[in-house]
Amino acid sequence: MGLIASSFRLMYLTSYKMSLESKIQWITSAKMELIASSDEILGLGNDLDPGNPAVKQLEARRDKLTLLEKKLDLQLQEYQNRLKMVDTELQSAQGAVDKAIEKSFTYNF
Repeated sequence: MGLIASSFRLMYLTSYKMSLESKIQWITSAKMELIASSDEILGLGNDLDPGNPAVKQLEARRDKLTLLEKKLDLQLQEYQNRLKMVDTELQSAQGAVDKAIEKSFTYNF
């Protein structure tokens, strides 16, 4: 692969890495909000009579939040795996750029 193609690949991978990191941060933030909401629901449920129908609604909401948190965990794991792959490919692309530069700008007299 030539210097220009390797450089473009390196720029693309860097951009994709930044996108993945942004998504990971978003998911982490969303998980923190879900945990806070779930804790709040648990607090509200503790103040009510266990026979109250509102307790069942709160438990259903808490279960939905738990399910959503599990889905976010799966998505987070997928993005972290992709990030590892991109990091490995970035190292390879950087090596290709370095070799292309060395080859292009080495003078043999």
